[in-house]
Amino acid sequence: MASQVELLFANGMEAGVARLAADGRLFTASDADQDDMVTGQTAFSALAPTFLLYAPAAVVAIPVKVELVQAGTVAGGPVNIVAEIDDVARYSSGGTAETILNNLIGGPAPQCALRSNPTAAAGYGVRIWQELVGADVDPAEGADQALIWEPKWPIFVKSVGAAASAALLIHTWAASTGPTWRWSITWAEIPPAWLS
Repeated sequence: MASQVELLFANGMEAGVARLAADGRLFTASDADQDDMVTGQTAFSALAPTFLLYAPAAVVAIPVKVELVQAGTVAGGPVNIVAEIDDVARYSSGGTAETILNNLIGGPAPQCALRSNPTAAAGYGVRIWQELVGADVDPAEGADQALIWEPKWPIFVKSVGAAASAALLIHTWAASTGPTWRWSITWAEIPPAWLS
């Protein structure tokens, strides 16, 4: 017999996400202030992601979309973006707790949390997205400033064993001056039982 997840995504990612949205299981985070931005790092550090989504053991997070737009101060060189997932607790401390809303207004509150510029615990999962782009904030030159990642298939961010949570980490960096982002991150939340 097919699992709930197999039935959910039987007609593809887009159909599955639409069903999750209608059920109040789709969430989007963005900056807590309307025109505020998040600045990335000046070098890669596994302990300093630009964004960290952590899913407690009671929920499985499914990344749906990450949108990053260079804005504000021009980065100091080529801009690196690396996203990874890990099946252990990676959030350590600090960072800014960003605003999260259910895509079904009035729907349930999220179980996951998203922080910008937190301290992460040591570790390394697997890389799921990477970009290397020029430092540029001027769309007048014809450059498209939006970097959008939408997985073609479901990726399940789920803790394993005794781990308290699992994580999606997005690292961004450029030499000397970190990249500055307007951004939004969307994910779905499902119970672990749906996977079996």
